[in-house]
Amino acid sequence: MKAFIFDPLWDDLITDDLAEQLKASNLDLVITKDIAPLSKCAALFEGSEDRILCLNPDYVSWKLPSEDYKNIPSLKGIFGAATSTSWIDKTYANEKNIPVCDIKNFSTQAVAEWAITMMFNVARQTPRLIKDGFPLDYDKDFMKYRGVELQGKTAGIIGMGHIGRAIADRCNGLGMKVIFWSRSPKEQIYSAVTLERLMSEADVIFPAMELNDETKTIITDELLKSMKSSAIFISIVHDLFNLELILEMVKSGKLFGFGFESEPKSFNKYDGNVWAAPSYAWTTDSSMHNSMTKWIENMVNASKGDFPNRIN
Repeated sequence: MKAFIFDPLWDDLITDDLAEQLKASNLDLVITKDIAPLSKCAALFEGSEDRILCLNPDYVSWKLPSEDYKNIPSLKGIFGAATSTSWIDKTYANEKNIPVCDIKNFSTQAVAEWAITMMFNVARQTPRLIKDGFPLDYDKDFMKYRGVELQGKTAGIIGMGHIGRAIADRCNGLGMKVIFWSRSPKEQIYSAVTLERLMSEADVIFPAMELNDETKTIITDELLKSMKSSAIFISIVHDLFNLELILEMVKSGKLFGFGFESEPKSFNKYDGNVWAAPSYAWTTDSSMHNSMTKWIENMVNASKGDFPNRIN
């Protein structure tokens, strides 16, 4: 079986032990590192040997239409180096029963720590200090930029999956009270509450649900408006709530602060205590190694006809 691998970071992330795993699998590797349309790789569309398509989503700018892979002969699987597969058009794959596989839980700790990083910065009004150039008028600024101490405050976690639990454990370690709401509340260590109670009582709120058609309707505008004006809202998931409403609440003083992942170079775009950095949550040495490890495990499993991380 041939493995066509498209990854601009391959040389930076492949390790000797992972290379040995691939060698032992007897996969015939075709590795492309310079970004170009998939159609430029002639070998991908030639021959009759079984093959798998392995993509770092950055290689295709997080978009793989069916048209880009439907003419690949003997395609036995598509393997994305990411937790999300929403960037892959699965129409043709579903029609032809071609497995599409993701990688799971490779950046849990990194994302949880990034959420805590945003919480700390918003609590101490760091976004306002940065945007205002760190002024220091001893008569006024200590009051204007005073922050919030987190010990003893209540953290509300919406979704107690791997990342939600990792955030909860860190908040607990900081001396915060932890409450949570989950569609499947099996957690016993922390207190399960209704979503209405969580939104109205928590001092720091963390949405940590996977984005899908069901979850994107759970956090309504009415729930957002029920938050305390002293609350902090920290998001590591996109499109789960009304972003414009949250930004307006911070701007008008109806919410103390907001942290989320935004477009590059937009940190200074928003008024008030808003942390708006690009999507750096997962970018640590450990998570990148974990990502490559799990991606290669998928390839090795495919060489045996196994697809344990199939999502379609």
